[in-house]
Amino acid sequence: MKSQNNLTTLLINKKYTRRSILGLGLLGTLFLAGGFTPSGKFLTEHLAEEFEHQTTKARLHPTPEKWSDNEVTVAWLGHASFLINFFGTKILIDPALGSRIGITPIGDQTIGPRRYISAALTSGEVGPVDLLLLSHAHTDHFDYPTLRQLQSPTTIAVTAQNTTSLWQGMKFHSIEEMHWGDSKSLAGINVKAIEGKHWGARLPWYKGMEANTLLLSKNGVNILFGGDTGYTDLIRQQLNGVPIDLAIMGIAAYSPKSFEARHATPEQAWKMAEEMSARWIIPMHWGAFKLSNEPMDEPITRFRQVAAGQMEKVAIQEVGATWILPH
Repeated sequence: MKSQNNLTTLLINKKYTRRSILGLGLLGTLFLAGGFTPSGKFLTEHLAEEFEHQTTKARLHPTPEKWSDNEVTVAWLGHASFLINFFGTKILIDPALGSRIGITPIGDQTIGPRRYISAALTSGEVGPVDLLLLSHAHTDHFDYPTLRQLQSPTTIAVTAQNTTSLWQGMKFHSIEEMHWGDSKSLAGINVKAIEGKHWGARLPWYKGMEANTLLLSKNGVNILFGGDTGYTDLIRQQLNGVPIDLAIMGIAAYSPKSFEARHATPEQAWKMAEEMSARWIIPMHWGAFKLSNEPMDEPITRFRQVAAGQMEKVAIQEVGATWILPH
């Protein structure tokens, strides 16, 4: 807390008030999370108080050191962060594992929303991975403090089109930039970048940054990571009939109504998974951060309602939960 207080004091000494600091952090986060609209001013004022609530510790704690290399094991670390052992290939997706997300104007001190539920693992507990996949550059998916902690000369990083410049100063085995339609074989996994319905600019003046949905394939198993996307049939079309074993789909950040253009509602997320004939689905992007106007528990409540009668298809519902793909 001391370092955070020092940052706040520094900014206040530069004639910023606490509310303006929080508002700046939230406004930046809303934009970087893909939700900035003319409603942003209202949301900034409405949500600034959300920065200082208490964080609840995740009840479940994955134990990846015990996972088998002969199976597909998936753990939800919170928000859009997933750790996967894909038949021996260790994959980490969209890691944001700190206590906050937002802008980092001074080092790794983050100004932005505080977590409601802690990440299920720290960067140290995750350890080196074979593949580090970043769907797009918004701060709740591309978190500088977490990425710096995960640097490893053996890790291959995958990033969206025109975002390689954001990785300057970070040391990985390689940084692979992927445009919609690209496919690459990396660490034994076939990775395909797919166009969804979102946008990827980290800041307004960054042009051409894309946002990817990702298809991961190995040994005949296919996992679809939706990333951030509004409802669209584009994803299903680009799959070209590939059968999806697991679809990981965002279900929150859809309110006010204008946000639905870039973030699917729970009902729309379920519909997309159904349209691609996914065998199982994991709802994500809910419960960790307040990024929009709907109540925190509304997304999962609505998701369970639309999934009623088919809940056996829902693989994970709680931060820290671990699921093994049935044989």
